[in-house]
Amino acid sequence: MSTRPRHVALSRAGCACLAALALCASAQAQTAEERCLLDALRDAPPQTTVETLRAGCVDRRPIAPARVAPLPESLSAPVEAGQPTTGPTVGIVRDTPQGLSVAPVARSVPAGDSPVRRRIEEEGVLWGERFALLPHRPNYLLPVSHVFEQPGTATAAPVQRNEIKFQISFKFPLTPPLYDGRLAVFFAYTGQSWWQAYNNQRSSPFREYSHEPEIFASWAPGMRVLGWDWRVASAGFVHQSNGRSGEFSRSWNRLFAEMLLDRPGPWWIGIRPWWRIPESRKPSPDSPEGDDNPQITRYAGHGELRVGYVGGLDNWTLTLRRGLARDGKGAAQLDFSRPTGFSPNLRWYVQYFDGYGESLLDFQTRIRRIGVGVMLNDWF
Repeated sequence: MSTRPRHVALSRAGCACLAALALCASAQAQTAEERCLLDALRDAPPQTTVETLRAGCVDRRPIAPARVAPLPESLSAPVEAGQPTTGPTVGIVRDTPQGLSVAPVARSVPAGDSPVRRRIEEEGVLWGERFALLPHRPNYLLPVSHVFEQPGTATAAPVQRNEIKFQISFKFPLTPPLYDGRLAVFFAYTGQSWWQAYNNQRSSPFREYSHEPEIFASWAPGMRVLGWDWRVASAGFVHQSNGRSGEFSRSWNRLFAEMLLDRPGPWWIGIRPWWRIPESRKPSPDSPEGDDNPQITRYAGHGELRVGYVGGLDNWTLTLRRGLARDGKGAAQLDFSRPTGFSPNLRWYVQYFDGYGESLLDFQTRIRRIGVGVMLNDWF
């Protein structure tokens, strides 16, 4: 019996295997050279340019795709051909034979971009990172802070008018960020400190500390209000306390709603009304039960209005707070910040406050304060 047909069959099988191996090698080569660009194209926000994607794959090595949540239609805006783009410089981490390196890449942002939409986009990039906490409110340090009136702290010990004030504020997403019209649920914490660091007579104590945890849900309404884009709506619960007991104890619980509006350009508006959850009257002044501060809404108000300007370098924010009662008090705060020039993560910061409710302990005392320091992040 002849074996030639068998040899022919084996030859055909060998050719098929060689062809398959060649195709696999070609596919692997294509993957090594193009997978980075394809993955980046699939996961990139709609306004990302091809130049930005190529910059991330310039060494033709695959990198992990960025975990970027696509923006909802209400937050996305196409960039017309030839429209100039600007934006801060960010870095792409690459794993090279010499170790990890960071390649700076200019993130393209449409010239007609808006502050709130830009922050949502940046939070979408950071979401899911194991070692990243999202800023909630501004984080700042005011080593030079002067109060024009004596703080109304209920204590016989001397209190200086010069002190250090700082704020730490972050939030943690409990669900994926804003996209496809879904709700995004967050837990947030804000801590404010008033530190008598220069008061050597009292061993430099912390005069007051405010704890403010909150949980809230946010969504993108996708509506226009009087010519402004309603970018984000939020609703949630917030507790604020100074963590003290006895006559120095201060706390209250609130339900709040918030709306953030902006439009192409540097301006944004934040409106945040709240409703205080009622508490029973204290049976005695030194009792741990009952309302610590029954008149706090008269002084701290029933809501806040913020108007902000995010310029090329200078940022301005005006915060107004007012109670609804006819004899209600209020407060105003003006913030100014600009880059330090020596660190991309720090901004010079000036804060001026005039009114009531700056701290829980002194909420019934009018405070006029000016402070100078540095800021890690602004509102937008």
